[in-house]
Amino acid sequence: MDIGKSSDVSDYQRIAYIKNAMVSWKKGNMTLNGGLISTTQFNFQEKFWGYRYIMKSFQDEYKFGSSADLGISVAYKLADWISADAIIVNGEGYKKIQKNDGLNYGLGITLTPIKSFQIRLYGGLNESSEEGKKDITNVAAFMGYKHEMFTIGAEYNYMMNASYNENADLSGYSVYASVNMQKNVSLYARFDDLYSKNDWNIAKDESTAILGAQFKLGKYVKIAPNFRMSIPKANNAKNSYTAYLNCYFGF
Repeated sequence: MDIGKSSDVSDYQRIAYIKNAMVSWKKGNMTLNGGLISTTQFNFQEKFWGYRYIMKSFQDEYKFGSSADLGISVAYKLADWISADAIIVNGEGYKKIQKNDGLNYGLGITLTPIKSFQIRLYGGLNESSEEGKKDITNVAAFMGYKHEMFTIGAEYNYMMNASYNENADLSGYSVYASVNMQKNVSLYARFDDLYSKNDWNIAKDESTAILGAQFKLGKYVKIAPNFRMSIPKANNAKNSYTAYLNCYFGF
């Protein structure tokens, strides 16, 4: 279940959405999912980042794709150090019904060349199926190292024809790290940089930095004070500085 605001609603009304309703089947090294499933475009990076309740991962935050959609996905572990996955979904996300004939296709590969070090490569094509519109292409690369005391990761993302508009390309990178100070205390930091081809999206292009701490209060509760700095790329735009206190309650 997810709660958000529809683009068709102009006030503060909130709408509840079913985000996941799926069947999963696993046999040997293969896993098959069908229904309203989590997409594979940035699910790996999101889990590695590990603080979605504080801030979404780069591609989710800047609308490079949807975190869930209606369709099927399959993953297969070829060896201990390599696995591959494929997905076909309707391309509209979990908040909309299928209204176009186009589909969204994705292929990914995950490598673990050495223990705790992982590489993720992904490519996707979202068909437009509308006259005058262009297919959306997504490519992404990720590298990360996870230790019991710390994690560090970096990703680069490129999207061609955002919103199905020709030459409306977006790209950017995200670097993040966390350190476990004590059993229930960790520090985290992240820096994002979003930019557009020929500055077509200059009003929204920005760099963002976040620094904070997480405290686990028992098994099901987390609180995370953090500070953020936003650096717009538009001329004469001022930097903004904000403080947050994020809370997580879950099982």
